[in-house]
Amino acid sequence: MIRQTLKIILSSSLLIAISFVLLYIVSSLYSPQADHVPLLNDKRVISDDVKAYRPTITQVAKEYGIGDYTDLIMAIVMQESKGKAVDVMQASESLGKPRNSIATPEKSIRAGIQYFKRALNRSDNDPSLALQSYNFGLGFADYVKAHGGKFSPQLAHHYADQKARELQWSSYGDPDYVAHVMRYYNNEKQKRALAKNTE
Repeated sequence: MIRQTLKIILSSSLLIAISFVLLYIVSSLYSPQADHVPLLNDKRVISDDVKAYRPTITQVAKEYGIGDYTDLIMAIVMQESKGKAVDVMQASESLGKPRNSIATPEKSIRAGIQYFKRALNRSDNDPSLALQSYNFGLGFADYVKAHGGKFSPQLAHHYADQKARELQWSSYGDPDYVAHVMRYYNNEKQKRALAKNTE
């Protein structure tokens, strides 16, 4: 009788524990914090398609003196195309050309890194401001300097609204571009750290 009771208690405890684990996994996948659970969200880390461009990105970034930004540039590629477009950095417009008119991924990476370097220079090496300027255009850095000099998501949204009105467009760029790029950057960093800890 006691054994049977213990069996029932252990079975119930095990069932409850499994339920909690499943509940945690499901809630992690669908919660606002899901971006910070890298191993449960493989689509929110750097894809194999983008990783294939690491040697080229590393080499070109070093040429332009921004080798330390290689991982961040890979996160830009992830946000721009996930490595699936020929113009992997969506850099055609930075050259004054129509979208997707760059003919090879290598040319896209060179043009994108060159433009990101210009954005960094214009932003006094503030990565957040440089990222948003990569998306909006270099004029955004001047806008921020004229409005307190410090990047904020609020300024990005104000600028996007202002430009959309000026151009009579329904929207302008991605005012949450910094958060979108950093999601990939931070999750990849966490994934690597977790992998290192389990070695």
